[in-house]
This record gives sequence, C-alpha cells and structure tokens, in this order.
Amino acid sequence: MTSKGKQMRRERIKSIILALMLTALVLTLASCGQAEQAKQAIDTRSIHSIPESYGEKSLSQGTLKTLTYSSRTYDSNNTVATKKATVYLHHGYSADKKYNILYLMHGYGGDENTFLGSETSPRYLKRMLDHMISAGDIDPLIVVTPTLTWGSGDYYSTMDNFQKELTRDLMPAAEGRYSTYAAGTSSGAFVKSRDHRAMAGFSMGGCITWQTLRDNTRYFKYYLPMSCPLYFYSDTESDQTGYMTREIRQGLRSSGYSRDEYFVFAATGSRDYVRKEITYQIGHLKKYTDLFKYTTTDFSSGNLMFYTAKGHHHSFNQSYVYIYNGLIRFFR
Repeated sequence: MTSKGKQMRRERIKSIILALMLTALVLTLASCGQAEQAKQAIDTRSIHSIPESYGEKSLSQGTLKTLTYSSRTYDSNNTVATKKATVYLHHGYSADKKYNILYLMHGYGGDENTFLGSETSPRYLKRMLDHMISAGDIDPLIVVTPTLTWGSGDYYSTMDNFQKELTRDLMPAAEGRYSTYAAGTSSGAFVKSRDHRAMAGFSMGGCITWQTLRDNTRYFKYYLPMSCPLYFYSDTESDQTGYMTREIRQGLRSSGYSRDEYFVFAATGSRDYVRKEITYQIGHLKKYTDLFKYTTTDFSSGNLMFYTAKGHHHSFNQSYVYIYNGLIRFFR
C-alpha cells in the first residue's frame, strides 16, 4: 500500500471512531433527557397505577445490603440486642454524593426482608425502586427496612419502644455507614437534615409511622402511614378521635414545626379491615387546621393526603401502590 493509501486509511479510521464517539454521546444525552422528561411528566396531583414493567428486572439494578447494629429493648429489662436491617442502594450509588433516605417498617409477622427481600432473593419493591429511579420518577434514595422484634416475637411490647431504637441506634448506624444529607450522627445533624428523611410503614409499621410524626418531627419531614391509625382498638369513632388524635395534636404542637414543615401521605384499601379506623383519625386530624391542611392533589396545596385504593385488602403486597404514590410526592 502506498503512503497516500495508508494516509487515507488512517483518516477513514479516525472518521469512524469519531462517528462512534458522537453516537455514544448522543445516546447518553438522550437517555438523560428521557429520564428528566419522565420526571417532569409525572403529575403529582393525581394517583397513578404502577407501570406493569416496573415488576420486571431493570437494566439499572440497585443492590441490597444487610446492616447489623447494636440496640436494646428500652424496657424495664433494657436487654442488649443485635438487630438487622435491609438497605437498598440504587444503581450508581456513590459515597461521594448525598442521598435522601426512607425508613420503611413492616407489619405484624414481618421482618427486615418483608418489603425488599434479601441480597440473594430480592422482591417486587426492590425492582419497583430500580425502575422509579432509572426512569426519573424520583431522585435516587436509600431505603432502610428494619425489623420490629429483637428475637422475642412480641411485636406489641416492642412497638412503643421503637422510637428510641430508631433515633438512638438505627439512624446512627444507617446514616453513619451510608451517605445521606446528615453531616454526622448526632441529634443536631439529624435535625438539620430532616428535609431529606421520610418514615413509612404498613399495618403495625403504620402505627410506628404515626408515632414518629408524634414524637420525632424534628428528625423527619415526610410520613407514609399505611393501613393503620396511631393505634388500633375497635371500629368505634370515640376510640380514634379522643385518645389518638389528641396525642398527635399535642406532639405536633410541642414540636414547634408549622404545617408547611411536615407532610403526610396516608393510605389504605377500601376492603381493608382498618379502613374505618384510619378514616376516623384522618377526618378528625383535618379539624386541626393549625396543624393540617387537607389536600386531594399534592403537597403544593396542603400537608395531609389520604388515599383509599378500591378493592385493596390488608396485605403488604397491595401496599406498593401506596409507596409509589407517596414517594413521587416526597423530597420535592
């Protein structure tokens, strides 16, 4: 081959390489643009069904980790206990970036793997989160699913003490290990980063979410209580309105936060056996207009929403749509 031919060949190879690089750049920009468009396209004023494809494996899969931490029972025995929580980290998680964080509690009979599954056997919620983040429905976040019991299997006796475990043991362990907006693991650091922290739970986890609103507003801005009021007694209206709403009212008023500094997306099913009780509670919380402004759309027009899913029973498998619609409204 002549020197002129070799030169032409080199120029042709350079052109091909340049074309491939430009194509890759265009595809990358298009992907980013589609994610941004998807995020902008979500109408947070409406309730949405979860896209069917979100139940399938995503091309951008996050990971599940097991977090082990030391706690105690915070009862008269004050027994030291080793606890576990499952942690969701999105695809592309980096310790050099800061992330919002959601704590999600199971219901009676569940454990730390109920919602997300395990590292070797992930469940639907993990796949849903992968897709929500990949599509730009929500910003990347960390999800922590702890367990209520510490080995005794007595859910009820541990429920009222969980707020101490949450704030003294779990939050420092999770946010000391993974990168959130908290500058440290002190109480002051958690207060300053409350805008980036949410609490959610189903059934008994819903009770715990209401308790967090009542007791720890200084640490959390967003709340997603599902299928339970603050406590579950019976279907009599007086039980719910007298004792429970008074507790929430007193807790919020003593917190010093105004109604534009905390947001609640509550949800249940039309065939859920606690529907009446949570409906009673929501109805009476709406009366405290200094604390709550009820909205049927999103948090731009109020700080309390209540969604009832038609045909849904009391099952964590039917709570995914609650989590989906809550998350698209959080951290905005």
